Amino acid sequence: MITARIQIENGQILDTYEGHGMIYMSADNRMEAPIKKRDTTSYAEEAGKHVDRRTVQDAFDYKVKFLIEAPNKNLQNANAVIAKFNRLLYAQEVNSVIRTYKTVALYDDYKRVKIVGLPEPIAEVEKLYRRQSGEQMDCAVVELTIHVSNPTLCDFNMSV
Repeated sequence: MITARIQIENGQILDTYEGHGMIYMSADNRMEAPIKKRDTTSYAEEAGKHVDRRTVQDAFDYKVKFLIEAPNKNLQNANAVIAKFNRLLYAQEVNSVIRTYKTVALYDDYKRVKIVGLPEPIAEVEKLYRRQSGEQMDCAVVELTIHVSNPTLCDFNMSV
């Protein structure tokens, strides 16, 4: 099984399967942060344009697909696994609807990249496999999106 690990805020780095019941399937093929568009200036009396050669890395989204297997016993279905994981991603004060999302570090061991950013909670499944009787194991394919606002925190050449 391909491994991926995740750290939420300053918590423990956990294998996504052992810690959260999510099996790594695939992720973006990004091996470097994109660069910001270079500034250009053009004048009507000059041919072409002037291009500023300086630029920096730009923000991006990193998407990871997971398979969730839930035994469907004691209310342990795919919905419960997703809800439990989503609750770990934010802090919310009592009697408040405001959520403060925690920084997530995803260690993609297959692509050998470390991605650091703010997570988007898993709101829907891409595919759901469930028998109508509800007695069998649930399987769901979900996508986790991490918004990387500071790409300098990422490592695109992570050692295993």
